Amino acid sequence: MGSMGKRPNRSNNINTSQYEEPALFKDVATITEYAKSHGMYDGDIINLDRAISMFSDIKVNYVPMSQAQSGQLCYNDGIWNISINSLHNKKRQRFTLAHEIGHYILHKEKNSEFKDTVMFRNEVLDPMEYKANEFAGELLMPENNLRDYIKNGTRNIGELANIFGVSAAAMKYRIISLGYTLK
Repeated sequence: MGSMGKRPNRSNNINTSQYEEPALFKDVATITEYAKSHGMYDGDIINLDRAISMFSDIKVNYVPMSQAQSGQLCYNDGIWNISINSLHNKKRQRFTLAHEIGHYILHKEKNSEFKDTVMFRNEVLDPMEYKANEFAGELLMPENNLRDYIKNGTRNIGELANIFGVSAAAMKYRIISLGYTLK
């Protein structure tokens, strides 16, 4: 009876200490978990410009656009290009970037281009815009964190907006979407 040879040790071919399994960024929770574990937060503010690096097929550009346009996401030659209106204030830009990431995660299989105009002025949003807004709200203002601040007595919209690095309009929208009423 022949003897079986020793099975080769294949682990010598890969340096496992430097290998990290790619994360599947399919929802807000996986993005925020990765961002937290990789130091992409300053207090409760996620650094979106750093966090966007977790997506190898996204490129972000800050460019002047008409005042009515906040941003857009379009697919070209294997890359998803996010354009953010550089004429809008930084907090608006943050929300727009989070909104475009929402389109990327939630809708990239349905469309190859999304042009986003005014986000809070129109009460009637199509379902994809609504979902992208909800995604952005959860990414920038996580429900549990926001509820903790409110429960612990922080109830001023401007103060809450500053804690999360968003505009007062975005915070107001988020608070209402979570079922709170404003006085």
